Amino acid sequence: MAASRLASKEVRQVLGIGAVCLVPVVLRNNYYIHLANAAMITMIVATGLNLLTGYCGQISIGHAAFWAVGAYTSALLTTRLGWSFWAALPASGLVAAVLGYVIGRPTLRLKGAYLAIASIGVGEIVQLVLLNWTKGTGGALGIKGIPFPRLLGFELATEFQLFYLIFAVFLTIFGVTDGIVRSPLGRAFLAIRQNEVAAQFMGVDIARLKVLAFVISTAYAGVAGSLFAHLQGYISPYGFGFKESVGILCMALAGGMGYRWGPVIGVLLLTIARESFRYFQDYQLVVYGLLLIVVIVFMPKGVAGSVPELVDKWRGRLRRRGQRRGQPT
Repeated sequence: MAASRLASKEVRQVLGIGAVCLVPVVLRNNYYIHLANAAMITMIVATGLNLLTGYCGQISIGHAAFWAVGAYTSALLTTRLGWSFWAALPASGLVAAVLGYVIGRPTLRLKGAYLAIASIGVGEIVQLVLLNWTKGTGGALGIKGIPFPRLLGFELATEFQLFYLIFAVFLTIFGVTDGIVRSPLGRAFLAIRQNEVAAQFMGVDIARLKVLAFVISTAYAGVAGSLFAHLQGYISPYGFGFKESVGILCMALAGGMGYRWGPVIGVLLLTIARESFRYFQDYQLVVYGLLLIVVIVFMPKGVAGSVPELVDKWRGRLRRRGQRRGQPT
């Protein structure tokens, strides 16, 4: 029985990956493929935030800062130092992780709203540095001419080609995260989220694991930033502000914090909403806020957590109704 369930799960995973691989073929429109690419990059950031907040219980509202660090690291390494994309990609994650460690050591001593406020401050500081360090980051003008990735001598210069590269990185990140969540480390993260005092009593090194979760999360954001820079070919400080941090957090919350598929569902949901209201860019945070209120009121566990419960509830009702009809009168 267990073997058959495992086999069916693997079949579903292969079918799911195959279906995603057909997305560019079905869409055929560069604009929509670009949206899919950008959505997958955002999913990587949201997956890291879900690991930090959904599993470890630490709130960050400044994750766009680490996304920016990854993007600028990759852009500077490839445009000024001549590095290849394949070297700049892990380097971007490493630089963001180091910054996450430096910031996480003191700030993760804080709890609740204080940590959230500190993360906002970090986000604002990073954006100010990017704006004012003109020689290094180009200031408000940003960095242009970021090269496309090259693979086996061929340049991946189309949205169609970049789709499969980004999808491969996303699958890797998702698989690593799934492994972490199912491991003793993931269970320790959950213990911290549920009750820090009890976790500490059971021997969990709370301070070290909080910093570790933050470092992993920021490394994901750095990798996503590298992909974003090479997808866009141009970056500026204005694309990594407070609005982006709030947007990523809203996506993770809407999808369902603490659920594997939560970030994926949340990013898809809010990306579609953003495109539907793209003529109201100035009111984007209002749209995010309203959607978040709707989800919290009607789906407090997010879509990934609440929909299965609703389906089970309706199945139970239908089963009981069927049993009543089958009873003799």
